[in-house]
Amino acid sequence: MARSEARHLVFFSDCPYYGGAEAYLALLAEARPTPAWRLSALVPAGPSGEVLAERLTAADVRVVRYAVGGWVDPRFWRRLTRLLRELGGEVLHLNLPSVYDARLSVPAVLAKRSGYRRVVTTEHLPMVERARRRMLAKILISTAIDAIIVHTDWNRERLAHYHHMPWRKMVVIPNGSAEPPAGGRGAREALRGRLGLAEGNFAIAMVGRLTERKGHRFLLEALAQLKRDGSGAGWRLLVVGEGEEAGPLAELARGLQIGEETAFLGYRDDACEIIGASDLLVLPSLMETQPLVLTEAMAAGRPVIASAIYGIPEIVADGETGCLVPAGEVAPLAAAIERLVDDRSLARRLGEAGRRRYEERFTLRQMAERTYAVLAGGCSDAVRAGERTAEATAER
Repeated sequence: MARSEARHLVFFSDCPYYGGAEAYLALLAEARPTPAWRLSALVPAGPSGEVLAERLTAADVRVVRYAVGGWVDPRFWRRLTRLLRELGGEVLHLNLPSVYDARLSVPAVLAKRSGYRRVVTTEHLPMVERARRRMLAKILISTAIDAIIVHTDWNRERLAHYHHMPWRKMVVIPNGSAEPPAGGRGAREALRGRLGLAEGNFAIAMVGRLTERKGHRFLLEALAQLKRDGSGAGWRLLVVGEGEEAGPLAELARGLQIGEETAFLGYRDDACEIIGASDLLVLPSLMETQPLVLTEAMAAGRPVIASAIYGIPEIVADGETGCLVPAGEVAPLAAAIERLVDDRSLARRLGEAGRRRYEERFTLRQMAERTYAVLAGGCSDAVRAGERTAEATAER
């Protein structure tokens, strides 16, 4: 297909910061089937959208920044409509970190009025509480949406039965992660050295925005318990991310007497490499759907300890690729960490099994093929094949 005949896809994001939902858009852009598609994106002007804009630009996406306006400001809606018409896209993709984001999906209506043939949304966090007026508005707006992508079966059930989104429009496409950067053992050991890890240290990584729902404090308390008990010796914690909890969490680590064993690394564009240089990834979140960091760890062959909530049990096979623990409980988390620190051969076996599960279900190629099939016009053979693969994996 010639470039001039390529389908024109426009991404819409109203991201308040760069997180997992925004990384998902960047991955879709990087993995698009070329030259079948050309891509544009509407991204908020200012610091909130700048990291996303940079990643999309690097993936050969035409980025248009829009000035965010208030709900009752008709000038904002007129500007947005004008931008949609000027871009002249064929398909609009709305990225919804939460159910009522992307301006309640109102751009779907504007796009249809502007000549777009198709509108597809991706819903990342349907576990948020519903709000009656906003829910009713979204139900009406959903008539302009042609397909809804969700990452887990749990998400589909929640959207259909709690938020009353149309079941027939939903398709489950698990998140996929790119292959970890090549480099081999030498590159891994060099990075461990730069991170201050000594030979024999068991490196625990936690990667994610430093916000309350990610559950960092439970991990810090669990590690402090291990230190007090004199168990699980030799661990070091690498915290990757930024956010409003950065200061309080650093203070908590010092107060728990684990400041020397804990490194707060801030935002890192080499987070995947840090996961690969670690021995374990921990994600003790209170709210998640299918976080990319879990499949990134599996791609790197690293075991995972994560909260047994929402869609996470559809990713992490408890006892096979990692450990699932109750959310918000310190003792079970500490016990799971201690088990893997003390039995490093077990940790390696879990990581190897996670890598096999990644190859079966969670590659970026699988996600991209199925997603672009939906964007192109429906539940194609690629989507159906992916669902059969997912069902077979779940049965095993």
